Amino acid sequence: MRKSKKMLMTIVFLTVVIIANSILNFTLVPPGLTRIILHELESNDDYKCVILGTSHGSYGIDADIVSQQLGKKTINLCIGGEYLQDSYYLLKRTYETNTPELIVLDVDFQYLVNVPKNSVSANFIYNAYPNTIDKVSYFKNKILKMEYRATLFPWMDYRDNYSNVINIAKTKLGSDYNNYSAKAVNMYKQDVYHGRGFVYRNHKDSSKTDKMSNMIWNVSKVDQESIKYLKKIIDLCNSNNTKIIMITTPISVDTIKHSLNEFDKSYTYLSNLAKANNIDYYNFSLVKESVFSRSLDDYWDYDGHMYGDAAQRFSLVLGNLLKESEGGKVEISNYLYDSVRNIQ
Repeated sequence: MRKSKKMLMTIVFLTVVIIANSILNFTLVPPGLTRIILHELESNDDYKCVILGTSHGSYGIDADIVSQQLGKKTINLCIGGEYLQDSYYLLKRTYETNTPELIVLDVDFQYLVNVPKNSVSANFIYNAYPNTIDKVSYFKNKILKMEYRATLFPWMDYRDNYSNVINIAKTKLGSDYNNYSAKAVNMYKQDVYHGRGFVYRNHKDSSKTDKMSNMIWNVSKVDQESIKYLKKIIDLCNSNNTKIIMITTPISVDTIKHSLNEFDKSYTYLSNLAKANNIDYYNFSLVKESVFSRSLDDYWDYDGHMYGDAAQRFSLVLGNLLKESEGGKVEISNYLYDSVRNIQ
């Protein structure tokens, strides 16, 4: 009798916790673009080119322009805070819903040395990931090694939203949210979601809110777990007979010159990493002025996030190079310098 009562009390307690957690998640966690991007991936089955990476890619690559140049329907799965572990599981989801012929992996060297270990915010891609068997593996391999609260209780990362619970609830009950419209997402005023993963940043003014800092590269601080997942991504592509290309989206010449030696060493590391894994690597920070003209005014910060018009110009270059690469005709020297010390 006592055991039955304890069991009943445990069930009641867990039920209350689950209900309370669901209500708090519904009213405190605002809608995000990741949910929409994953829906776009899952609701189509004909994406032949898929781009993975970080916020540099989300602001820097217009998938529609790449599609036009390449001749393959393209989606941009670059998401701010997307580390290589996240890219791996996004790729697994891609193969569950599409049959890609080309994977473009945008690698930012900073994501190899500044990997979060206990960040609540680092779990938001996982939280938007569909409830599949891969999510169990995702949880085991990444989330259990980090801050667990945002996984079990996502609302804890949005505790300051108490004053906005009514608006969040109304949004989630509305047609924009249920139809996966970006109108339901509270974005920066100068940002416009163009679809298929591309965020177009409008020019607000020419001033930047951050300061140009010295970049420090230390190969001993490279996260080996990230390198392991890079290899897993490559192996997954190979097992599906999919070509994979590694790129780095271009940052401003001024930013590179500010820490020239460090960028030189970090880009050499990435180049050697690609060679060791037998994949092509195109570092667009080495792009020639005649191919893609860029200045600080083309970026809304010193870290390398492009305004929308610059991103669309770069997407033309990327799409054209990918088309030439597919045909085995690409001449790298037509696009890129062979060293950061040669950029102008």
